[in-house]
Amino acid sequence: MQPSLARRVASRGLWRQKPFIQPLTQNYICNDCLRKSRRIGPTTIGARYLHQSITPHPSIDPLQQIPPSVAFSSTEKHDDALLRSIFDSPDAYKSFSSSTPKPRTGLFQNRFLTTPKGFIVFANSCLKKARRVVDRVSRATSQEDHIRIIKDLDRLSDLLCRVLDLSDFIRNTHPDPNFVRAADRAFQSVYEYMNILNTTTDLYTALKAAMFNPTVVEHWDEVSRSVGRTLLADFEKSGINLPDKSKRRFVTLSNEISQLGRDFVNAASTANPYITFTKDKLDGMQPWTIASLSRITASGIVYLPVRGPVGHHALQTVKNGNVRREIWEAQQKAPREQIVLLENLLKKRAELARLVGRESHSAVTLVDKMARSPEAVTTFLHSMLSHTRPFANKEVAAITAQKSKSNPSDPTVYAFEKDYYLHKVVEEQKSRLGDPDISSYFSLGTVMQGLSRLFTRLYGIRLVPRETAPGEIWNDDVRRLDVISDTEGHIAVVYCDLFQREGKNPNPAHFTVRCSRAIDEEEILEEKLEEGESDGMATARNKDGVLYQLPTIALICDFSTPPGSSTPLLGFGEVTTLFHEMGHAIHSIVGRTRFHEVAGTRCPTDFAEFPSILMEHFARSPEVLSLFARHYRTDAPLPQELLQKRVQMGKLMENSETYQQVLLALLDQELHSPLALESSFDSTQVYRNLNRQHGLFPLMQGEEGGSWQGYFTHLFGYGGLYYSYMLDKAIADKVWKEVFAGDPVSRDAGERYKEEVLRWGGSRDPWKCIGRLLGREDLVEDAEGRMEEVGRWGAEVAVAV
Repeated sequence: MQPSLARRVASRGLWRQKPFIQPLTQNYICNDCLRKSRRIGPTTIGARYLHQSITPHPSIDPLQQIPPSVAFSSTEKHDDALLRSIFDSPDAYKSFSSSTPKPRTGLFQNRFLTTPKGFIVFANSCLKKARRVVDRVSRATSQEDHIRIIKDLDRLSDLLCRVLDLSDFIRNTHPDPNFVRAADRAFQSVYEYMNILNTTTDLYTALKAAMFNPTVVEHWDEVSRSVGRTLLADFEKSGINLPDKSKRRFVTLSNEISQLGRDFVNAASTANPYITFTKDKLDGMQPWTIASLSRITASGIVYLPVRGPVGHHALQTVKNGNVRREIWEAQQKAPREQIVLLENLLKKRAELARLVGRESHSAVTLVDKMARSPEAVTTFLHSMLSHTRPFANKEVAAITAQKSKSNPSDPTVYAFEKDYYLHKVVEEQKSRLGDPDISSYFSLGTVMQGLSRLFTRLYGIRLVPRETAPGEIWNDDVRRLDVISDTEGHIAVVYCDLFQREGKNPNPAHFTVRCSRAIDEEEILEEKLEEGESDGMATARNKDGVLYQLPTIALICDFSTPPGSSTPLLGFGEVTTLFHEMGHAIHSIVGRTRFHEVAGTRCPTDFAEFPSILMEHFARSPEVLSLFARHYRTDAPLPQELLQKRVQMGKLMENSETYQQVLLALLDQELHSPLALESSFDSTQVYRNLNRQHGLFPLMQGEEGGSWQGYFTHLFGYGGLYYSYMLDKAIADKVWKEVFAGDPVSRDAGERYKEEVLRWGGSRDPWKCIGRLLGREDLVEDAEGRMEEVGRWGAEVAVAV
């Protein structure tokens, strides 16, 4: 938590997105992280390419057949074919990007960022403008001053975030260390200024005066009032009204929590990073996986890494049960110093909550979220547990049946055996279904083409390739797409960094580098934006003539190309990943609110994943896949029977995975409860008690259980909000079933979803968005019962599965 405005910008900026945390392949892992885990095999490219014959990619007909239901113009047909070509063929992209010479520009076309030194110039330019805004708000006295205060504070937030968000993205992504260092300095200078702002109450006093003046409020529309309430609540939640001594304590605690959190994430490790075995003890593992390990002695001693994909692979395949148990127990044990870090973090969060008059950190975090309170979250999670357990038990029974084949005298599957017998169930299913590999039908270009075609049908917008200028992108692999609406023209810019390369963070992510915001004529005159005084990033006028800064988005993935080919082919899980991240992007694209503060994904954290999870349903829909899923060499459509087999395989253990996620969310709630301030607080006992009470797989007699919470790093990034993914999944499942399942490419359904949900960004109560979309006004009114009902929605899907 950060004080006041600093916290506001952080929570509404890049940190709102999924944190860059290396996925764990331990005990319980969220479905999203499982999907992001890198494959293992003889190379980082993955085993699915080993036996695939490769032929060169054919040339693409620019007027290839477009699926029916949309009449594309010749220009649109060309753009549609070009989209596939530039992602499938490096040569095609090179030809396209070099066709028209362009003058050099800066990163994202920001005119300041042509060199590393430009970051400080850019930061100072924004800080100079920010100080003018702060001065004007602090001196506000007249009614006219107070009427414009929401707009001024939103502009202030935008000025700071445009440096912080862009700089933080570059310092985590750019390959040039000079740019990384410069971006970090720019970030720190703006962050320090925010801390200075939070030592004075001038902004809060001015905002409060405006909010409590009925004459002023009458001049504001619904969105302005919503932004005002949110800003005021954030100031108050961050201790702005505390006595000076308590306020200083608040700032100290906030800084300590930030440092403890970073240390906790960075130090995440098992007590023993390696276990040594002789090769014969690892019988069952793939030989090339063992051979790929960096530490094997001449005498044949293997240093097996406990964490990561290799350790997980060992749990799945090693025949020796004692070896598997030793690996599993090592995976469960965090170093004592890591537990101390975690418990210090939890206690200081709890102390900070008490300082601002709340019972717990979770209570502070949830006050402005969909759930509203820890009690509501617990109600939802226990509803999910009770409704999901019967279906999870059925899946566990399949694993138990697998063990009973080899050990009928003790068919109980213990926790350390789960991965081994589940792997056998998966292998049997692959044998029965033919292990369908459908990646040849999903070249990256066809998937991008399919996303554009889907968005055209649902929302009347399409993705159009755009040449980049020298200096605009941070790597030659990055492709720029302009988002074009059939009613409003140019509405967004998306930079796609999707290809695997050495040194790149492999975790998929969506970044809003800059948010949408309306720029009024007064600001245009003041800043001389149309005369070259702006930073140079994309702007456009909407159909009403209002000038908007366009949302600028970066999508990061880590897709590889098969050996001997230039065409990247995606596994079905990778297709789902891309759809998921594009779900965040479409929220940013369509949610072009007048205010930066509530644009796109700047909504409550427990609503932010809903659009992206809903997009996963589209990725599995035969009607949607028929828009684009064609063999990359023959152009033959994806056979439906292959798709059905692949989807069926993906549903294996779906309910038990959901159940385990609910347990992790309960752990998150308990660790961020008032328990953290008790002298007897022991996070390990909390973790073990939850597993004993609700776990699907028992421990063997004499086992105490582990301390896995010590490297459950999401505890820092989410901090009382880990339930969000489950809540949004239940909502997305319900919306898919009631709005889209009958006709997933319906323009009527797409427009309804766009108008009731996407276009609002964070400016409307999410319960109102969902209630209006589903025709359920009672969801807005029934604060007590709605969380429990959403818990039941997950069970409806389980029944369908």
